[in-house]
Amino acid sequence: MSKTVSRYVIGQILGPFGLFSLVLLGLVWLTQSLQVIETVVASGQSAILFAQFAVLLLPVVMSLILPVAAFAAALYALNRMFVDSEIVVLMSAGMSRVALARPVAAFGGGVMIAMAVVTLYLMPSASRELRGQMAEMGADIAGALLREGEFITPAEGVTVYVRRTARDGQMAGLFVQDDRDPDARLTYTAERAALVRTNDGPRLVMFDGAAQRLNPDDRTLSALSFDKLVYDLSTLVEPGASRRLKPSEYHAWDLVSPSEDMLDGRPRDEFVAEGHEQISAPLYSVALPLIGLACLLGPGFRRRGYGKRVAAAVALAALCRIAGVAAKSATSDVAELWPTMYLAPALGAGLALLVLWRGLPGGQGRRAPPPASPNSPAPDAGASA
Repeated sequence: MSKTVSRYVIGQILGPFGLFSLVLLGLVWLTQSLQVIETVVASGQSAILFAQFAVLLLPVVMSLILPVAAFAAALYALNRMFVDSEIVVLMSAGMSRVALARPVAAFGGGVMIAMAVVTLYLMPSASRELRGQMAEMGADIAGALLREGEFITPAEGVTVYVRRTARDGQMAGLFVQDDRDPDARLTYTAERAALVRTNDGPRLVMFDGAAQRLNPDDRTLSALSFDKLVYDLSTLVEPGASRRLKPSEYHAWDLVSPSEDMLDGRPRDEFVAEGHEQISAPLYSVALPLIGLACLLGPGFRRRGYGKRVAAAVALAALCRIAGVAAKSATSDVAELWPTMYLAPALGAGLALLVLWRGLPGGQGRRAPPPASPNSPAPDAGASA
């Protein structure tokens, strides 16, 4: 019977879990994608590249929403089972609260395995690929310049406008405003221009134009006409080869004991904290659903007031996750505090199981009577007296 009941309980949770996962995944993925959209549009890249970036964002989003979706699905399914008196029937048939915790823990264990795959492998690999492609996109100044009819800013302090472009990289009606030097404002205009790649970086070759230099101090303006002028574009972008990897781009087994090459002068504590976060984050997939179950089926049952139990479950789950965030922050300052990152999910799951095992205050493992069904009639006051 217990296996049949366990399969039934897990089946009741899986449906809401799929729904909550899709909803939360869509919302969080959309907010994360907005930043990528801005970068892709600003550099004039194609929709295919945006789709690639969107896929690379999924592991990061999944690591955020899977434990939350598991908790919400367990809380919703178990509360519905109680309202429909299914849990009352199971407990009246002799099933203990700890026995009901087994399918919830099994469900959380399945989510934990999926989370481990995401945080330990997919997320670091996807983060490294995403930041690498974005660095290459930033280095590709051609995509930023070849956009006709728009004022664009390929780098801070530089504004470019092209009236017309051709597929071969030729441009007509070019305007460049360079305000990076605080002592001089440079303005270039040209009838024609072409983008040329050299071993030293990209160059913008302008033809039949004029260069103006404005001194902000005395407001003097000097102008120069030219037949041909070369403008260095390599200073607008940071070379991709010099990019330093963030801690989130390494795998946990490298982060927990980082090498000097990985650190590159940066504090070791942040790397250690990120490594143990990748390992400990999947544990919340088990702890949070058990907290929800303990709040619903813990001691002190009443016919009314289960809305307060749901609110308490949400508050305690949030407190458990906030404690984990605080532990990571402390570990980022002092690497030796990394065991505290495992303490929050372990305490949450342990206390939830303790509440379920005790049943009633002073129960010491004694089986508690089944809760009163919300649909059962109220006890007669005179009879109770």
